[in-house]
Amino acid sequence: MDPHPPGPGVATGPDGPAHPTGRPHLLAGAAAVATLAVLLVPAGLVALRGFRGEAALGAAARSAVVGADPARPVADSAALAELVAAWREFHLVKALLAGLLVLLLVALASTVGRRVAAATGRRRRWTLLSAYGAVLAWLLAALTVLLANLQGAAAPLASVASFLPPGRSTGELGEAQERMTAALGGGPRGTVGGVAGDLLVDFTRYHAVFAVLAAVTGVVLTTLAARAVLRRWRRRGAAPVAEPTWPVRAAAYGAAGGLFLLLAAANVSTWVHPVPALVASLGG
Repeated sequence: MDPHPPGPGVATGPDGPAHPTGRPHLLAGAAAVATLAVLLVPAGLVALRGFRGEAALGAAARSAVVGADPARPVADSAALAELVAAWREFHLVKALLAGLLVLLLVALASTVGRRVAAATGRRRRWTLLSAYGAVLAWLLAALTVLLANLQGAAAPLASVASFLPPGRSTGELGEAQERMTAALGGGPRGTVGGVAGDLLVDFTRYHAVFAVLAAVTGVVLTTLAARAVLRRWRRRGAAPVAEPTWPVRAAAYGAAGGLFLLLAAANVSTWVHPVPALVASLGG
């Protein structure tokens, strides 16, 4: 995922660096289209299933939970099973599109990085360096979207449950929450059945998947940050402009990597002890 520092990708001529290879404008346009697709296409697919907007999804989640038979698995509750299937499809499509966007942004960052090194003149170099930083921020945002949707695709029931209002509700929804809370407190994790049991399995998987994804991503990003610093240290006798993108890469990847590692640690805690967290989310 590392946009390699400039050097090998710069075409040279008799008078020094020529134009670097790559077409940043085409890549930027493709990334912009992919970003719009990430935002619009999954929502459009869910809308075709009759769930138009977050309010509609929230209402459908409340209705499905109330109508579900607490003693039966989710697959036996038509409305809840349909909502879970729709939400899995949403996350899968969004993850695929976000993955494509990440690949495009890696290519764009690499191309812009080579242009930074080939630039002549302080003003142009700083302009391109700012663009490079913006592309890295875009890349990290797309990577976050990718991980979140892989998490949601792996555990769509837990993702659907997030549409329930926070805390203990009143009326039929409150009664359904009380039944699930009572079931969750009724015995060891493996003995919980019905909707509550399915939700507990999904809730555990939800946090386990993100803990692993965030840990791997955090390690990769911090390694890239350390490598950028180390490469510059090894070339400390060279001119500062020999590798002008290294401070941006070190700062962006280092900060993002540290954040992902913190998120991984937080999700490991819930993964290991899911019942208290799930009961709390249900208002217990």
